[in-house]
Amino acid sequence: MNIIESLADIPADFSPSVVTLGNFDGVHLGHRALFRRLVDSARSDHLQSVVCTFYPHPLKVLAPDHAPLLLNTRDERRRLIAASHVDWLVEIPFDRSFAQQSPEEFVEKILLDRLAAQKLVVGYDYAFGRGRRGTPEFLHEFCQARGVAVDILQPVSANGHPYSSTRIRQLVAAGLVADVVPLLGRHYNLFGEVVSGFARGRELGFPTANLSTEKELIPAPGVYVVKVRHGDLEYGGVANIGYRPTFGCHDIAIEVHLLDYSGTIYGEKLRVYFIERLREERTFADVSELSAAIAADVLRARQILQRVQVVQYQEYLAPQEGGKGVDG
Repeated sequence: MNIIESLADIPADFSPSVVTLGNFDGVHLGHRALFRRLVDSARSDHLQSVVCTFYPHPLKVLAPDHAPLLLNTRDERRRLIAASHVDWLVEIPFDRSFAQQSPEEFVEKILLDRLAAQKLVVGYDYAFGRGRRGTPEFLHEFCQARGVAVDILQPVSANGHPYSSTRIRQLVAAGLVADVVPLLGRHYNLFGEVVSGFARGRELGFPTANLSTEKELIPAPGVYVVKVRHGDLEYGGVANIGYRPTFGCHDIAIEVHLLDYSGTIYGEKLRVYFIERLREERTFADVSELSAAIAADVLRARQILQRVQVVQYQEYLAPQEGGKGVDG
């Protein structure tokens, strides 16, 4: 997949294309259905497939107090989109000046002129442009007069509920990590670097890796069953997200105990897949009570992990996509 980070970098002779437009946070199963329609349409008409999106997320600029915590980092979103075999990803730099464009100006100057769109594929509920006037209905009317087709993808759903980045964020924020798999199409995960901590886990007999991550949306405080990838190796684990109230701490931390692992991994990179939430974070009367609770968590985690495999991007309901699973 080719990536364009600036409108100035779009080739002057950009080949005719099919374009989809959106924010695509999470790259969930609804997004994947849209990309599949995009790629199939482009291939059948011998055109390029183009995903057009924005960076940063428009609400980060226009209403930062109301901007969502994102499900993916920028790099994760790129890799997940690439896994759908898209030809081009155009990440338009978003600022207040760009936001003043009318939908007509954006479609005419960028989608039709610069990206040579012969067809647009959009979700049923996407809106863009000043005043959010760029609805699918607007696109259909505006583009029809210019001989450009608009394919509006109707809701794609699981159990009657449309796939939704907002819904997935709500579930993750509530700690309901097992419930996001049928919507996200993979286990929610984060990538981080192991940093030094207070070594309390080692003192308790359960050494932990303390993670620093760029991921914006972290699951709710609590204890989780996880799987951890360290390079090509995979371990079961138990993660605690929270403030460590037994020790009177005030800063949130992500601590992961790897089962059946011994060694030092400071400075190493880990990816943590959240399988199931065991319990909320609690304050214990003393260290021995906390240690007993951790031992019980580890036992339950081992039982759960016997029946669970990590679900990655290409392993869920899309055998035709093939290839190696992608993290994000």
